[in-house]
Amino acid sequence: MFDRDLVLVGGGHAHALLIRQLAMKPIPGVRVTLVSESTLTPYSGMLPGLVAGHYQVDEVHIDLNRLCRWAGIRFIQGRVTGLNAAAKTLFVQDQPELSYDKVCFDTGSTPDLSLPGARSFAVGVKPVSRFYAKWQHLLDTRDPQRTDDTQHWGVVGAGAGGVELVLAMAHRLGPDSDIQLHLIYPGDTILSGYPWRSIRAAEQALQRHSVHCHSNFLVSAVKKDGLVAVNGNALSLDQTVWCTGAAGPDFLARSGLDITPGGFIAVNRFLQSTSQPDVFAAGDVASMVFDPRPKAGVYAVRQAPFLYENLRRAFASQPMKPVRLQRRFLSLLSLGDRRAVGHRGLFVASGQWVWRWKDRIDRAFMDKFQTLGAPVMMAAMPGEAADMHCAGCGSKLGPAILHDTLSTLPRSDRPGLTPALDTAEDASLWQPTPGLAQVQSLDGFRSFSDDLYRFGQVCVNHALSDLYAMGAQPVSAQVWINLAHAHPRLHKADFRRLMQGIHRALSDQQVALAGGHSTEGAETHVAVVANGEVDPARAWRKAGAQPGDVLILTKALGTGVIWAADAEARAPAEAITAAWNSMLISQKTAWEALRNLNPHAVTDVTGFGLLGHLLEMVGTEDLSAYLILNAIPALTGARDLLERGYRSSLHPQLLPYTLECSGLESVSETDIALLIDPQTSGGLLVALPPNQADSLLSQLPDARAVGHIARRSDKKVVVG
Repeated sequence: MFDRDLVLVGGGHAHALLIRQLAMKPIPGVRVTLVSESTLTPYSGMLPGLVAGHYQVDEVHIDLNRLCRWAGIRFIQGRVTGLNAAAKTLFVQDQPELSYDKVCFDTGSTPDLSLPGARSFAVGVKPVSRFYAKWQHLLDTRDPQRTDDTQHWGVVGAGAGGVELVLAMAHRLGPDSDIQLHLIYPGDTILSGYPWRSIRAAEQALQRHSVHCHSNFLVSAVKKDGLVAVNGNALSLDQTVWCTGAAGPDFLARSGLDITPGGFIAVNRFLQSTSQPDVFAAGDVASMVFDPRPKAGVYAVRQAPFLYENLRRAFASQPMKPVRLQRRFLSLLSLGDRRAVGHRGLFVASGQWVWRWKDRIDRAFMDKFQTLGAPVMMAAMPGEAADMHCAGCGSKLGPAILHDTLSTLPRSDRPGLTPALDTAEDASLWQPTPGLAQVQSLDGFRSFSDDLYRFGQVCVNHALSDLYAMGAQPVSAQVWINLAHAHPRLHKADFRRLMQGIHRALSDQQVALAGGHSTEGAETHVAVVANGEVDPARAWRKAGAQPGDVLILTKALGTGVIWAADAEARAPAEAITAAWNSMLISQKTAWEALRNLNPHAVTDVTGFGLLGHLLEMVGTEDLSAYLILNAIPALTGARDLLERGYRSSLHPQLLPYTLECSGLESVSETDIALLIDPQTSGGLLVALPPNQADSLLSQLPDARAVGHIARRSDKKVVVG
């Protein structure tokens, strides 16, 4: 059983390799969580090739969610903004604090934009995870109103990164481009510290690509229209790309850690903070004060085995292993046009064959993260005895865990409600509003994600959608939580994050949290009892659709197949992001828009899929629903996953719904599967008079008209 937390902040090269090692050889009793602002992290060695157009985006990015799912490690998408080393907590933007026993940082670096005007007018290359989007933006926003023929773009910095980048840009833009590229640097030559033959090969590449070089130009200020040097010289530029002077993340200066002048975490021979023994760091964000090295990805890669070993030993209270990195290594520099120059010691070679050599090395590295086997199952470590856990009321969470968490949540002041949180009763007292009917729904499921904060929000949205589908206003909710077995210390942290997510979603929808119960078991489950009120005369029903009604769906489909693929570590990052973005949207906005209209029938699309809930809508009425197949929206990545054969485990049980349909003979298996894909926190399906459809669609940007209602044909649903 886990009893300690290791939190990894950032998805850099060292952490990616560390996660692979942890998957093969877990640290006994240690639960690992990766926190990253992005679900995709680029391999810096292939970024120039991506900019040049030699690679596709998915070839050079590590999908962190997939990697963590495969490795049996928790993944939380979020931006860490602070650290309280004394309390051992991390601050995450727009999320609750995250506690740790030991934490390791591998966030990379950020551009040092401290020069006047740099922050306003320069595009920073660091962190590399954001640069490609900025590069695409530069390509998409060339000024078409210019009166002259040429634009001027400059790259500041002539180290390896700056030289590779400007050559990649030149190759991508092509020889006939209307953009003139410039390389600006303060010294006499490019690639300071490189062998002269490597420098010569790079200079020839710059000449071949017609890049203008500006040596001895020490920038003192960045302007909207160019650069100013210390000696007063000026260079006119339309765009400035900053590839020099990286710094550590801003929050480190406020963390209380020992920080080097560049803003990086000072670490000792064990990659351990020189001021906080429970803090480790690797990659660009770390400065090895005992053995300073340049900021290069090769060092992060070579730090990974030492990082794993020292974290393992630190948790076991054993002496750690000093880091020893080679000073001489093979350096390969891409030259834009599928050529490269490489050197190690006195050996220097250049040409197309060197690029192919570099390409094979880079692809072999990425293959470690893109060719993953079956997900690793977290099991008891050798020699560990399985802990006994009681059932029944003996499985409840401890009172201290409940009190410490619930006491931090704001109390409800909703009129007529006396919540259990205030009175310490076992149930809530609720005074119904005279003239309104009470509506109650219960819904819940096992956890599909380790991101308990967002999972809690989704559970609330899913449960409240039943009330919104009846036209009811949610008033209060009670929750039942079953947390997966863990040490009480970890239970406390998990319960806090889960409850804070639940509380946020309820608060956003002005719904009171009126109490609940909690237990522990083999897996994490959450159920929500949602209570609401509605005028009986204005309550919406599933049945009641009229011929001519337009069918409107308020959310795209696909959460079922996306999470099914994620369970096998096969869902791509963009699909996971799309699923979260959809599920985190409540139906409150749709309900508010519908209150001013007169829907004939409303239901929410959840576990039975669009087709199952549509069949409930037409029911036994003398009606048929006509679906426009190409109008049905799907979440990013959902159709691709269906085409690759992924299905929800509920899929076989929903297939009989297709027997109630006509027109499926010419429909692909992918489209059929989408129609019955079970949805978590899905949209509302509305049958609305045609003269009101445009009004609803204008208020809900994601909603789509997907069909209409007509008199009964031979089948309840006709697909076309």
